[in-house]
Amino acid sequence: MNTLYLIRHGETASNRKGIFRGRLDIPLSPAGIRQAQELRRYFEGIAIDAVFSSPLKRALDTATIAFPSRNIQQDELLNNLDLGDWSGLDKDRVAEESPELWQTWITTPEKMTFPNGEGLDAVYRRADQFLKNIRRLDTNAVAAISHRSVTKVILAAAVGLCDDYFWKFHLDNCSVTQLIFDRTRNFTIYKLNETHFLSQTAHEWY
Repeated sequence: MNTLYLIRHGETASNRKGIFRGRLDIPLSPAGIRQAQELRRYFEGIAIDAVFSSPLKRALDTATIAFPSRNIQQDELLNNLDLGDWSGLDKDRVAEESPELWQTWITTPEKMTFPNGEGLDAVYRRADQFLKNIRRLDTNAVAAISHRSVTKVILAAAVGLCDDYFWKFHLDNCSVTQLIFDRTRNFTIYKLNETHFLSQTAHEWY
C-alpha cells in the first residue's frame, strides 16, 4: 500500500445544528447524499484497490455512494469516538452545563475522557492498529471513510504526533485527505481537507 485516502463522511442534519453525534447511527442529509455523489465524481479515474468504512450508517452510505462498484469492508477500528452522555446533545448546552469539561474539549481534547464514553487515547490505539493493518496490504491505493475525530487521530498517529494535535487539523464533511506511504519515510501528509469538488460544505469549528 502506498496511498491512503482518508475521507470524512458526508453531511448530516446534526452537523448543521451543532449536535454531538458520537456513535448515534444517524443518516446522511440530502446535502450529505449530494456530497457523496460529488465524491464519486472526484474518484472517477482514480484506481482504488480497497475501501474500508466505519460501521455507522453515515459513513457506510458515503462509501457505498462514492464507490458503488467496490466491496465496502466495515472496520470497527474506524468507528466514531464514543461520546457517551454527550451523544445527541447540543454543543451550546454542553458548554453551559459542563463548562469545565467543555473547556478541556476545546483546549486539551487529548486529555479528555467523555462521561460514560471513551477518550482520544483509546481512539489513538485503534488508529495505530488500523495503520499497521493497511501497511501490510498488497495494494496500491486504499480509501477509508470515517469520522472527523477518528480521521484527525489517524493523521496524528501516521506522523507520530501524540500531544496537542487534535485541533491542528481541520476536516470538513466529505473532505479528502491523502497520505503517501514509503517504507523509509513512513507516512507523509500529501493533501489535506480537499473540498474543491463539493458544491457546499458546513463549517464546523468545535
